[in-house]
Amino acid sequence: MMNKKLFWGLVVFLLLNFAAHLVFYPSLPDTVPIHWGARGEVNGWGPKWSVLVTALLPAGLLILFRILPAIDPKAENYNRFRSIWNGFILCFTLFMTAIGWLSELAVFGVLPDQSNLVGILVGGGVGILFILLGNYMPRIKQNYTFGCRTPWALDNEHNWNRTQRMGGFTFIGMGILVLLSCVFAGVLGDFGVLIVLLVATLGGSAWIYLYSYLVYKGRMK
Repeated sequence: MMNKKLFWGLVVFLLLNFAAHLVFYPSLPDTVPIHWGARGEVNGWGPKWSVLVTALLPAGLLILFRILPAIDPKAENYNRFRSIWNGFILCFTLFMTAIGWLSELAVFGVLPDQSNLVGILVGGGVGILFILLGNYMPRIKQNYTFGCRTPWALDNEHNWNRTQRMGGFTFIGMGILVLLSCVFAGVLGDFGVLIVLLVATLGGSAWIYLYSYLVYKGRMK
């Protein structure tokens, strides 16, 4: 389960973060950038109140992370990988909080125009999260919320352990592909980055499901 000190510490942090957004809110124009292309150009705009919605999103996810283990049929297993679960929540919350400041940073000129810095920051963060999660995934125990939850892994603990181990390798590979797509975003362009991300995420997910099924059928010794 989530550490109580961590939960309340993040609650205080998110409240302070939201208060900081409110300080800058009056200075924002009526429309703000909310999406960037692979080369760093702004290609999506939204009302300035969308900044506050983005700032609240980490808090909603934090509450969700607090609730899900409590209603999981295998809730007791969270105690067997508590440090990993807490570490994931901390990293994910900090990452989402940082993403929430991109619009303000662009409006006030901190993020330069026509720079792929946004893609590097966002994609780099996602790639690092994938790699970190991949390294610890083999230690995740059976549950219905977190990890590679295929039908065959949930039905059998041996299959679960094998699937998480393969999932760990796969997530590391996915993370490396995401990082490479950020580094070469200027060359690949929007479409090229999209293809790489689809191959990484959909291909990786499909392989994990196939591997788990093959373990179930006894084809993976």
